[in-house]
Amino acid sequence: MARVDLNVPFAEKDQAKSLGARWDSLAKVWYVPSGVNAELFACWLPSANGSDPEHEPEFGIRSPHYFVLESATDCWKCSRLTRVFSFMLPEQHEQFEYAQDDDEDFALTSNPGYWVCHGYRGTMSSLHGLSRPVINQLRLHTECYKPAYSKTAGVTYYMNHCEHCAAKLGDFYMHSEPGGAFFPTSPTEASGMILHEVNERFDANGGVGYTTDDFMGYMQREGG
Repeated sequence: MARVDLNVPFAEKDQAKSLGARWDSLAKVWYVPSGVNAELFACWLPSANGSDPEHEPEFGIRSPHYFVLESATDCWKCSRLTRVFSFMLPEQHEQFEYAQDDDEDFALTSNPGYWVCHGYRGTMSSLHGLSRPVINQLRLHTECYKPAYSKTAGVTYYMNHCEHCAAKLGDFYMHSEPGGAFFPTSPTEASGMILHEVNERFDANGGVGYTTDDFMGYMQREGG
């Protein structure tokens, strides 16, 4: 796995070092060396949008509760059926949106934006940051949904891995193609998915996808 660079504030360098991060004196950056679990450094993974972490919330997506979403797909490498995971958020979830320079109704002071609730359920993809409590809940279900570098996307994000051969299973097909693991197009496809309800706060960085009908009512439900 390619190394993962980190955004580590000076005051937290000793903590990052104790977890196994190394300092690149030429590039002037802390990084996760090959073979070390990048998830340990989730709070320092670089934001995909390149914004200034000192003037924004640590996580740009929040929700009062959530679901660990379980589905299945055929592995492209070994052709075996493997479980895959994501997160589904309820209608109450919010996203942090950045104020525009021409937004006359917003006074840009120390806060660069505001929280917005769109009122729709959504499914997470391209995750590049999770709060520790959410990681702990995820690990109750799988060890195979973890940070990995994608050559196609050119970034590190939470990626599913085959439970049998450990092949990386990228988000695009599963989330964006009709009939993909997280894009059911019928009640029958949705009935094979499982919603593990978690009555705790959700905080993350990534993308939220919406569909006109997610067939949630046909999915199996556990927990709550």
